Amino acid sequence: MAIFYGRNAYRVTQALVNSIGLVGATILTQSDVNDGFEIKFQHNTGNACDSSGVFVQLKDFIPWTKISAEFWTTGAAACWTYMEPGGYGSSYGDGNIYNYDETAGDRCVKTYLAQDEAQFASHYKASACDNEGNNFMRYNTTTFRKCTFVRRRNVNGSLGGIHHGRACSEVGANAITIIKNIYVWK
Repeated sequence: MAIFYGRNAYRVTQALVNSIGLVGATILTQSDVNDGFEIKFQHNTGNACDSSGVFVQLKDFIPWTKISAEFWTTGAAACWTYMEPGGYGSSYGDGNIYNYDETAGDRCVKTYLAQDEAQFASHYKASACDNEGNNFMRYNTTTFRKCTFVRRRNVNGSLGGIHHGRACSEVGANAITIIKNIYVWK
């Protein structure tokens, strides 16, 4: 347990993962690293604007309403989603995560070469499908770009979790995503 945003937060371990859904992706590693679940995967489809992605569904070990996760990405992509309903490469519906809304408390923080950099700050933070100059997934493609999302869960009796997907993108060994440092709280 940790203190996160002034509340007791629980770090997600592999034992708290209910299932992993893949679309056009291959898991490279998944394990507990430094006492928290971490998954690294490669995007295998997307260069013909097919989509790829992963969904990590969590068990309801507490009645959590908030979640945060850190994303590290390499590879170019015109189209991408981070924890957005109907996201690219999704096999899960909406993941029971509300649409990104900063007025309701959602945040994209601790970015590196990503959403909060001056060149990219004017772009929507949770999804894109364009070749605009403010689309961060088109730049710095060989370096890990980083962002942490804090999101709200739609508590409706179904399990929720984390998703990242892309389309119209680079694929293979240069198109990697790591999801780690996952926390949930009430």
